[in-house]
Amino acid sequence: MLKSVRSTVSPDIGLDLGTANTVVYERGAGVIVSEPSVVAYDMRTDEIVAIGRSAKEMEGRVPPHMRVVRPLQRGTISDFRAAQTLVARLVDRALATRPRLAPRLIASIPGCATDIECKAVEQAVRAAGARYTTYVPQAVAAAVGAGLDVTSTRAQMVVDIGGGTTEIAVLGTTGVIRLSSIQIGGDFLDQSIVNRLRAERFSIGSLTAERLKVELGFAGRAPGSASLLVNGNDLDAASPRAREVRESIVGEAMEEGIERIMRGVLAVLESVPPDVASDLIESGITLTGGGALITGLAGVIGGRTNVPTTVARDPLTCVARGAGEILGSPTLHEQLRPHADRFTRWYQSLRIGMRESYSP
Repeated sequence: MLKSVRSTVSPDIGLDLGTANTVVYERGAGVIVSEPSVVAYDMRTDEIVAIGRSAKEMEGRVPPHMRVVRPLQRGTISDFRAAQTLVARLVDRALATRPRLAPRLIASIPGCATDIECKAVEQAVRAAGARYTTYVPQAVAAAVGAGLDVTSTRAQMVVDIGGGTTEIAVLGTTGVIRLSSIQIGGDFLDQSIVNRLRAERFSIGSLTAERLKVELGFAGRAPGSASLLVNGNDLDAASPRAREVRESIVGEAMEEGIERIMRGVLAVLESVPPDVASDLIESGITLTGGGALITGLAGVIGGRTNVPTTVARDPLTCVARGAGEILGSPTLHEQLRPHADRFTRWYQSLRIGMRESYSP
């Protein structure tokens, strides 16, 4: 009963502060907010005018005195004030329907984050009004959110493909056996589509590129989707026009990014001990994050690695869901939370080890 009362007035919040989207999860209530990680502000007054979906819709459409920014780039904070505002407003929006004390909040961090960047995430969350803050490796949170038993002695592998980074981790006995974080994700794929069409003298914006990725993007064999009519600028005629984009063009544009993710997965698999490799043949690879939804990607990874590969249920929310469950479980929280110098040395050694074996 005491736990129920405490969770009502001071909830446990898992936060996926992602490059593309910020997801807020409350243990016991599920995902309560999922919004694009975008902030718009007026440079004349230095006032925040929009966040989330409404700010994203303003991209490319604002007058010179306004800016639309993404406060996170490649998984780390690039604009502290905007990140703090984004977190504070989304948490307030999520919990505005009931009286409460300040929540306990846990945020995920990518493996490529430096100690300074980890502290920046923690400070942004604390400044947003949380009474207790900590962070957890993004890949571990993704694994817990995907339903993997991270306390099992049998090794398991998760590949979390987010907007700015892809986290590749092999987990076992409540620890990370191997970890690689590469700065390739959905944003890279979007920009590749923009560049591919620009080479054909047709210019599109980031929102159109994202739509093409979602509706026509694929890995491996083309699924046979119909062409998509999109609007943009004809660079030769110097005027707006509409044109049809074939799925083959989108697939070609995405090839490099997918291949770099594939090489990262192979590099991690090549580095694991034989007994771990044996476990993975049975436990498989679990894909999370928005990139997991790319048509055919699970089949391509499974085919090239000889390891069964599946997409997690609701892959977009796995990181936030897993972070919230870790915070709400005293045993997992104690085993996985950062312990000052010990955590720092352990996490750095993992990153250094993977940089030596794979440099994307």
